[in-house]
This record gives sequence, structure tokens and C-alpha cells, in this order.
Amino acid sequence: MKDLFSSFQPTITRSGLANFGLSLEYFSPCDVLKGVVHSYLQISAQYPTPYPVIPDGTQSIFISPHGSFIGGTQLQTRNIQILAAGEYFGIRFYAGALRHLFKLDLSEITDQFVGEEYLPCNIFNRLSQLIYQQDNFHKRVDICENWLMKNFKPQPKSRFDQALSSIYQSSGNVKVNDLAQSVAWSSRHLNRLFQLHTGLGTKTFTKIVRMQHACRQLYVTPRTSLNSALELGFFDQSHFIKDFRKHLLSKPSDFSNHFMSDFYNK
Repeated sequence: MKDLFSSFQPTITRSGLANFGLSLEYFSPCDVLKGVVHSYLQISAQYPTPYPVIPDGTQSIFISPHGSFIGGTQLQTRNIQILAAGEYFGIRFYAGALRHLFKLDLSEITDQFVGEEYLPCNIFNRLSQLIYQQDNFHKRVDICENWLMKNFKPQPKSRFDQALSSIYQSSGNVKVNDLAQSVAWSSRHLNRLFQLHTGLGTKTFTKIVRMQHACRQLYVTPRTSLNSALELGFFDQSHFIKDFRKHLLSKPSDFSNHFMSDFYNK
């Protein structure tokens, strides 16, 4: 898949990790799973801490010594509570990519974290145990990669993928009707597939992508002017602030100030 979207999560930037007392190990998937799996991560925590996740339109599997759970597509910032020091493993997927592995309706778990029973796969119930029998990150990656490869059912590139690519290329600044017309589907049909494969309607998904772009820009350039808001695809500054508060639960200025100094007041 081309034109893949790399989501922005401020917690796993260098300053975010430092503020939360975390360290990160990261590994890319094998060539076969590229475009489906974004990455494998292992977070090491020095002490109990919140782990904020901002909306990015994707799904992840979170694995601890106590079990595994799946994060559905989030509409607002969520804190995952790390309750003890230790190592925590994760698999990040691209938006819409779980359809290459399992037959799921992701609208069922939007804004939720669900347990091991959700995936139609017996080994998922034992994945945490298998991973924590291994004593290093790369062996744990191998366990996950082997499990995913056994469930991999590649789908041919479709008009849904074309729509995703158009949203990413425009940084979320595309009208749903224009998007549907470009892939020769009705807006209703396109929306149904976005609900099924991403957990969000088409319009909401484009808003999340646009907000992701704004968050990345805020990280790079903390002070956002009216011109910046317009360039990011918002009608004006008040529209920018309203959408930011809705999804990030803070004003853009607070997000930037908290992140650069003491993100979310750890």
C-alpha cells in the first residue's frame, strides 16, 4: 500500500517519553505485513503512570503480563493507566488494515477497549502468556509476527484503499461527496465501509486525520496562528479550537504548553 499514514502520538516522542518516565523499543514488520502492521512497540515504565493516546483513526493491541486488549478507534484522548513499573508490549495497525487479518465490524468497538474475547482467534487468549515467556523484545516480536502471519488473508487493493489514500494526501481536507465521486461509490456506501473497516464514518475519519496533522504541526511549531488554522483546513481559529477541544480535550495552546513542559501534568 502506498501513501500510508503515519499517526502522531505525542507520548512516544522523545519529550513525551521523558516526561512519563518511559523508554521505547520499536520494530517494523516483515515485508509481507507492511501496510497492515505499522509497528511493534515495547514501552518500559519506571513507575506507575498514565499513558495518553490521542485519536488517530487506527487500532492497536496492548499486551501486558496480565493479558491483552484491543483499542478501538478513539474519538477523544484516553489515558491508559500503567499500574506498575515494567515492560508493556503493543502492536499498532494501519487504519482499515485489520480486515486483512480478521472479519470484524470495528464500529462495534469505537471508543472502547475490549478484551481477548473480541478477536475470533483462539491463540489470542494465550498471546500474553507466550510473549512474556520470552526474555527480550525481538523474541516477543517473533511470537506476534508468527501469529499474525497465520491469520493473514491479503485483500486486493480496492476503492476503499483509494479513498483512504486521498484522505491522507489531503491531510483530511476533502469533502465526502467529492471523495465518493472520485471512487465511483455513493457517499452512503463509502460511509458504510468506513464504519466497518475503521470504526468511524467517513466525515469523522477525515476530521481525525486533519486533527492529527494539526497536532503534529503544534509539536513542530507550538504557536499556531489564524493563518495556520486556515492552512490546516479549518474555517477559522474558533473552528480549529472547537474541534481541538472536542477530540483532544484541551485548547491548542494548552496542549502545546503542557506537552513541551509537563505533558498532561504528569
